[in-house]
Amino acid sequence: MKLKIYHSLISKFIIYTCLFVLAEKSIAQEVKEKYEKEISIKKDDFPENSLQLVAPILKKGEKTRLYKEFNGKDYFYELKTHYKGEKVSVKFYENGQLLDIEILKNFHDLAPEIQERINQYFQENYKKYIIHRIQIQYNREREFEDGKLEIDEDDEFLEEFMEMDLEDLIVKFEIEAETVDYSNERSFFEFLFDHSGEIERKRTIVKRADDNVLY
Repeated sequence: MKLKIYHSLISKFIIYTCLFVLAEKSIAQEVKEKYEKEISIKKDDFPENSLQLVAPILKKGEKTRLYKEFNGKDYFYELKTHYKGEKVSVKFYENGQLLDIEILKNFHDLAPEIQERINQYFQENYKKYIIHRIQIQYNREREFEDGKLEIDEDDEFLEEFMEMDLEDLIVKFEIEAETVDYSNERSFFEFLFDHSGEIERKRTIVKRADDNVLY
């Protein structure tokens, strides 16, 4: 009898331990929130050093608009324009330093292998999904040389983008999608995939992108 009780207690302990581990894992994977509010601004309100940096894009860009953005914690500046047939967004920190550059795309514009991996991710994790918005995100390369972190200057980063020198740029895919999971819960997320189509980050969108001013 005591042996049965002992085995019962051990079984319960194992079950509770597993549940605790799963709960801890769930908390660790808790999705962060994305909140963005944009307001249209004039050139005089945009960092002067940023405007000087993107002068080559401004010279050939069309339908250019300038914005100030608040994400609930920090402020950013963003330039949106039509450049060489592409809808380009250039984003800056509040101090005017270049953050990243994005191009608005359609899903079928992505390489077939990237489409396949992204579709596979959604099919494995959601019952239904609709992709609303895709941007190819370009970031400056960061590498160590002689034990020191080497980061391209803003002008080098912009030049590499304009020349589409992808060997010196980190390419990612930012996707906004509406999803329905297997418990029929509907959500709106921003997903970030790396250059090979593997998921890096997922954030709940508090304010839908449609509420912001687009191109």
